[in-house]
Amino acid sequence: MLHTIRTFPFEYSLKEAEIALLGILWDSSETGKPVKYGPLFIREAIRNLPGFDLETKTNVFDKFKYCDLGDIEPTQANWKLTEEKIQDTIKEIFKTNPKIFPVFFGGDHLITLGILKSLAETTNQKITVIDFDAHRDLLSEYQGELYSHITWANKLLKTNKFELIQLGIRSSSSEEEKTAKKKKIKSVLKKISGPVYVSVDLDVFDPSIAPEVGTPEPLGMTQKEFFFLLKKLCNKNLIGFDLVEC
Repeated sequence: MLHTIRTFPFEYSLKEAEIALLGILWDSSETGKPVKYGPLFIREAIRNLPGFDLETKTNVFDKFKYCDLGDIEPTQANWKLTEEKIQDTIKEIFKTNPKIFPVFFGGDHLITLGILKSLAETTNQKITVIDFDAHRDLLSEYQGELYSHITWANKLLKTNKFELIQLGIRSSSSEEEKTAKKKKIKSVLKKISGPVYVSVDLDVFDPSIAPEVGTPEPLGMTQKEFFFLLKKLCNKNLIGFDLVEC
């Protein structure tokens, strides 16, 4: 546990909560700046927020019941054991509260693969994954490693349990573009049905907004563009959310 003080003004037990926070400190596959302390910094930022949203005239800290479950400590440089920890933890979370909405903080983008494998066990429907990202992450391997923050989306599409929509892409390779075409990866938000999972890699933003991400890319999204797209997802059947590469 990296945090020692309460994240929200008032927190509920997992059984009572509507939204659960979970940090995953994995960044062993990161090729840029270290990102394992993202959950710590996100919690610090949350504590400094007043909670009142001017647009909706709502205090979001009062509107929902939150619990902070702390962090999963990874087995360093061993993705398979770390993935097992992620899947075991998520299984226990939903066993305790099947209606919980999980929010995950990373860590690098490989954690999304472990999360989604677990969530796929909770539904018989195909999950639509909305990936806000500067990079496709569709390489089959990177520097001899099959599991990396650059390969997670490739591994995700090895099964027929997921449909991937990628928004904000501005860096890719010929291999990744071929895979994107073969897998018919979409880049628009329309005709989405069934369960939806949202993954936000902070490098989707322009470096003028988020300069300290793992692998920044120029000409990224603005906050206004991002929230315009995110709001379009609010009436969908959202089943989870992650924020990575912090």
